[in-house]
Amino acid sequence: MVHSSLRYDPVPASVKIDLELHKPYRTWFGLGRLRCEWCNHKWGAHGCPKRRSAVKLLASKINSDSLREVLTQLIGFSWGGAA
Repeated sequence: MVHSSLRYDPVPASVKIDLELHKPYRTWFGLGRLRCEWCNHKWGAHGCPKRRSAVKLLASKINSDSLREVLTQLIGFSWGGAA
């Protein structure tokens, strides 16, 4: 049998894409409120809804407790079975 030389990545590509695309920007010539540059949602304390769900899924796929703890501190809330 032939074995693949590619490593298995437990984090789905959709999570990586959402984290890359959904970033904040300031409206009204850089002086206004923060909005998501991709989906144009209001940027809250934890980002837009798509970015929040991507971070939750990322945290659920991480096997390291220390990295999970860092994500919990950065995001500021706990989620389901990930924390």
